[in-house]
Amino acid sequence: MGWSEIYGHNLQKSFFQRVIAEGRLSHAYLFSGPPHVGKSTFVKELARRLNCLSPSEDGACGTCQSCRFIEAGSHPDVISLVPQEGTIVIEQVRQFTFQLGFKRVMKGYRVGIVFSAECFSKEEVQNCLLKSIEEPAEGSVIFLVTSQVHSLLPTILSRCQQVFFTPLQTEEIKQYLMREKAIPEKKAQDSALVSMGSIGRAQAILEGKTGVQEKAFFLCKHVLHSEGMLSLGPWFIENKENLAEILPLFGIYLRDCLLIKMEKDGSDHFLFDPSKKDEFRKESQQVTIPWLRQTIVQLEQLMADLSQNGNIDIAVIHFLLQLREDMKNATSRGN
Repeated sequence: MGWSEIYGHNLQKSFFQRVIAEGRLSHAYLFSGPPHVGKSTFVKELARRLNCLSPSEDGACGTCQSCRFIEAGSHPDVISLVPQEGTIVIEQVRQFTFQLGFKRVMKGYRVGIVFSAECFSKEEVQNCLLKSIEEPAEGSVIFLVTSQVHSLLPTILSRCQQVFFTPLQTEEIKQYLMREKAIPEKKAQDSALVSMGSIGRAQAILEGKTGVQEKAFFLCKHVLHSEGMLSLGPWFIENKENLAEILPLFGIYLRDCLLIKMEKDGSDHFLFDPSKKDEFRKESQQVTIPWLRQTIVQLEQLMADLSQNGNIDIAVIHFLLQLREDMKNATSRGN
């Protein structure tokens, strides 16, 4: 692949290019940041670079025996630990650390990668990994990849060099979709705008796997009417697998409503979907600007709660109850 084929994350690229060139690679790294922003893609490319037999300034060559083995998932010196049914149990970690202790088979590094490190089932499972991080085998390096850094023990965090990955820029996602997926420019731009910095989310939207725009539009229209707010509970549960895509777009629609209510000159230029302007103006007549602002804040809290593997039932009910209460307060103040 090479560094040039990874979109965004230029600071991370420069950092690892420098430490590899200077021979200052640490024994353990923690890659953290929002889901689906390219952490796993980056760590796989890094594993290729560390074991490539003919590396260049752009990274791994992609054609040597080592690169081909890694691409096929059969490199003897690259060990991956992946959750099973959403959990990493102690037997997996023991096997992982046992393999890390082997001598290198090929030229390069012994690389261990823990994907979705937030899925450790218990503290004792993390402690099982701790010894390998504290006393790594010669020529080995461990990478932990997570979107929920708070779930890891302080002892793990303190012994890993942390590398934070931020959401990609809209233009970076647009260019990826156009160049790698041959998506027309307008369609790529629209998908990039609602992706919230995630290539994975942009592709899911494009592939129509989730119907997110229709669902987000339905949710926005329903929430703008206080009657029957709690009836949305079952809808949230039914769509729980797609909430990571639906809720950010729901937030964008709420912001469109806010702009329309404020009736600022030139606001059409900033609307995500100007075609829905008249409909949103009608639907949002009974809500106030402060309520819309507060709802956006409540939505951000809901997304944060869900990203931390919180109880979806409790988080959703709290969200809906808070919206209904805020609506009542706004109405009473208006009267």
